[in-house]
Amino acid sequence: MPKTKSISLYEFDELDETIQDDIISTYVQDLPNWWSDDIEERIKNEAAALGIQDFDFIWSGFWSQGDGLSFTGTLEFKAWLDLLCKRFPEWAKIPTNEASLGFQKLGLSLYDVLSLQKEGGVNWGDCRIHRHSRMYCHENTVNVLAPDTEVIGNDKATLDKAINFDGRVQACLNEWKNELCYRWYTELQEAYESFTARENIVEDIKQRELLYTSSGTIIDDGELV
Repeated sequence: MPKTKSISLYEFDELDETIQDDIISTYVQDLPNWWSDDIEERIKNEAAALGIQDFDFIWSGFWSQGDGLSFTGTLEFKAWLDLLCKRFPEWAKIPTNEASLGFQKLGLSLYDVLSLQKEGGVNWGDCRIHRHSRMYCHENTVNVLAPDTEVIGNDKATLDKAINFDGRVQACLNEWKNELCYRWYTELQEAYESFTARENIVEDIKQRELLYTSSGTIIDDGELV
């Protein structure tokens, strides 16, 4: 014969705090992967707007030594030149090589760079962001390589200018790369912390109107008679 037994069921707020903590811990462990989708899509869109071609990025988080974010891709001449102009606005404005911060870091004025390109002495090439390690995900696992620049002819002065400028471009773009990786990683971390904040989890659980036994087991109210 069927037997009828009665059990006490509780809403989340009525459970012992240690049981609530166990439920919250399970919630965090089972967090669906889609929590990061919006941030990842925004990162891809920003990379496209910056002119990074063949863009790809990886990340891991958020507590291990090797955690972080890094990306690979290619910046064509116009793209990396535009980034430098935005990073050093005075360098882009002044047509002579004056001793401003931008010129101290870059060596040539924007006018000089464009003149060398226009006059046919130099073909400034692409900058590649290259992954040199796959052990971790942080920004130091990738480097911006110097532009793949071609110097036409045998003019030593032009060659020296190009080599010197390429090295400075590489250094400045690596600074930019590190800052970008850190900012994108921080956006992911802040989103994760928001999704896993206790108050937000409790709010989501309460909206589901679940019923629990005293030990925290979820009971399907459709099975109740």
